[in-house]
Amino acid sequence: MMRSMVTSLFATERITTTAPKAKEARRMAEKLITRAKKGHRAHNEGAASVALAHWREAGRYVRSTEVLRKLFDQLAPLYMERNGGYTRIIRLDHTRVGDNARMVMLELVDSEISKKPMIKGASAGAVEAADGRAAAKGAKGRKQDKADAAEAQPKKEKKVKQPKVAKEKTAKPAKVKADTKKKDSGAGKRSAPKKSG
Repeated sequence: MMRSMVTSLFATERITTTAPKAKEARRMAEKLITRAKKGHRAHNEGAASVALAHWREAGRYVRSTEVLRKLFDQLAPLYMERNGGYTRIIRLDHTRVGDNARMVMLELVDSEISKKPMIKGASAGAVEAADGRAAAKGAKGRKQDKADAAEAQPKKEKKVKQPKVAKEKTAKPAKVKADTKKKDSGAGKRSAPKKSG
């Protein structure tokens, strides 16, 4: 599970998970970024065998070749001047529905995704269309957006209720009950079992 989370973190640069999982994934991710930095430095110095060893060690945790290539070619040069602290954990204001666990966001620092603003109610990393709107709107802007969305939806036709028509009552023939009394033979009654004694 940790391998999958770390691979997803390097692929998307931002994941949402619970706080304990994020802390564990953070430890592994920071070690892998340090290893990728060492491998990138060794590759630039011409020590191909050392670079290959770092690549293979990182490949034990990151199973996707494309993500591993991104780690060594894009992320490692990005963090060459930074000594640790490659990730950050941001608390989210909601909890998971099933078990009420605290949700957090684990993201890479100084990456393209983390530089984009997060918008409340949108997916992670989504940015508003570049039409001049500010990222954080006031109450008026939100009300106007709701009104615009309501106008854009097709209106449902109201069903017209038909007036109730009084039904004519017809006389039903009366049922004649036969006055027959059955003799009580005791078949319908149960008697207590006799005690033998």
